[in-house]
Amino acid sequence: MAQLSSHADWSKELLAVQSAIAATSGDIDQVMDLIVAGALRVIPHAGGALVEMRDRSEAEFRAGSGMAAPFVGARERFSGTLFEQCVLSRRAHHCPDTQDDPLVDAESCRALGIGSILLAPVVHEGAVVGALKLYGPRARIFDEQDVLLAQLLAGLITTGLARMDRRDAHSELDRMATRFKATFDQAAVGIAHVAPDGRFLLVNDRFCAIAGHSREALMQGGFQQITHSADLDSDLDNVHRLVAGDIVSYVMEKRYVRADRQIVWVNLTVSLVRNGAGRPDFFVAVVEDITRRKMAEERALHDPLTGLPNRRWLTEHFGSLFGGMPRESVIAYLDLDGFKAVNDRFGHAEGDRCLSDVATSLERVLRDRDSICRIAGDEFVILMPDTDHETALRLIGEFRSAVRRLCSDRPWKIGISTGAVMVDAQQFASLDDVLEAADRLMYRAKKEPGIAPIICNIRDVLAA
Repeated sequence: MAQLSSHADWSKELLAVQSAIAATSGDIDQVMDLIVAGALRVIPHAGGALVEMRDRSEAEFRAGSGMAAPFVGARERFSGTLFEQCVLSRRAHHCPDTQDDPLVDAESCRALGIGSILLAPVVHEGAVVGALKLYGPRARIFDEQDVLLAQLLAGLITTGLARMDRRDAHSELDRMATRFKATFDQAAVGIAHVAPDGRFLLVNDRFCAIAGHSREALMQGGFQQITHSADLDSDLDNVHRLVAGDIVSYVMEKRYVRADRQIVWVNLTVSLVRNGAGRPDFFVAVVEDITRRKMAEERALHDPLTGLPNRRWLTEHFGSLFGGMPRESVIAYLDLDGFKAVNDRFGHAEGDRCLSDVATSLERVLRDRDSICRIAGDEFVILMPDTDHETALRLIGEFRSAVRRLCSDRPWKIGISTGAVMVDAQQFASLDDVLEAADRLMYRAKKEPGIAPIICNIRDVLAA
């Protein structure tokens, strides 16, 4: 069951729905449309949401989303239905299994793929006038939290109906504005209203704190100015799909650049509010600061001593780096010669400095597209995409020279033994096979000090 994982998740989505409703003109149809669309984000395992309103002896379907969207405009009898039970009891009504409830047309539900139904009453001026109905694609898909969330969403319809009542219009708007302001200003997540061109229209304090810019600075620019350049294209692509109607909302992890040039990672959820003519009015953006989690993930993928990517990083990225490479590429396995003597003679602290200095020296030789990982004590792997045999020999020679230069002003003397394999898309091998082959060649080189670096085709090494 794909449920929202925490209170913060569903409360964030509920806040976004409330924020969008508060910004409307009070048109009840628009309010209902926002609620049925938001219901599938607040309760994502629901297959559809429907607003059902009583009209004398019938029930009218006023708004729908998901699998319930085709029902909008239809009517059904009121008597002898789950809706009637909800109205009479004035409480939420749950049908956990549509195939085992006398008030449900089991055959129709089976044909439509409806396994369970949840109704929450809509109360107006003391009477139950309708219900928010949620359809589940499987039996017993809803739990007690879903009942609570459905009632909260139905309460928003009640608020929308109250806004229609002219006798209470001004006081209700004032109360709603107060509630919205309190919710908006005191929310634990950042909330922003953004114009279609990207300008910030409204931001709460938490958004300013997360983004690292003053409210005045944000209002003078747009989200494009604070978004990290590496994330902007993806964000804009999502915006275009949202405006085109291809998606109803999107969630992405992205980076903001703060005023002090520090980077903050956020989880961004965006939905679009349209005006009465159906044109984009503004976006509702909700952000959570996930920088600590991203930093923890980064630490898990890097060696704390040298700062280089570790074996876990190599395992996760190897396929994407080399799986589709049409031209030859080289993976080199480097092992330090004489490193044990550094530890034995100078101690492990100096040994750690040695490893760190070697890592820095090797990094300086790398091209932009190359990567280096520390996968064990004094063992390194260098990834050289789109590299031929001659270029690889030259680069490995530069690695050796860099280590020799390093040793010229250090109390210890070390060298490197290197084995490297060539791969391409036609003879792509697993990471384990690549490391095994390169390791074999490295040990051959270690047994014959002074020989040229050994670079062989992986197919020949594995076949030997």
